[in-house]
Amino acid sequence: MRRQAAKPNVEERKPMTDEVEGWNPPGEEWPLLFRHQEEVEGPKFKVRVTVSGRLLATIDAETDACWIDGVYPGAICAHGDNLTLANDDFRRSMTEFLQDVMESSDDVDDFRGHIRNFMQTTDDVTVSAWKKALNKVRSGPPEGAPELKRYDASDWSDYALVEDMEAEAAQPILAIPAPSEASLLAA
Repeated sequence: MRRQAAKPNVEERKPMTDEVEGWNPPGEEWPLLFRHQEEVEGPKFKVRVTVSGRLLATIDAETDACWIDGVYPGAICAHGDNLTLANDDFRRSMTEFLQDVMESSDDVDDFRGHIRNFMQTTDDVTVSAWKKALNKVRSGPPEGAPELKRYDASDWSDYALVEDMEAEAAQPILAIPAPSEASLLAA
């Protein structure tokens, strides 16, 4: 059964594992860390957004297809025929989400509120799966994993930073403190 990544939505967002009842794909689960930064401009304001968080990649053992579910934030997902293409889809989804938020926000503070809610959305099942995958990774890279740089998550923070490009100082939004764990970096 093949899943399609859902387009990000400012309102209700669910992890992909909720979209297919009883879904339990064959293959390996990999804990990933990510950082995404871009400038988003609308008619009313312009911001630079930096999001740092955690993802769970599930690789199909037979096809190498990859599904990425957000952990922190938990309200984003992506899919691709392999990890690289899933990562590209994730970045596209993040860009679309930020643009959607821009279009629905009245001002920078409203935008920050949407991003704060986004960062605080988590799913206990995905968080648990991420931690389980992390414990496996601690003994060595997953079989068949590409050469990904390893990071100690105690040096990693899950956060969103929204900088008003017309103001003098950036205002960080710290959503969830990072636990002290080792992981892999996705991109």
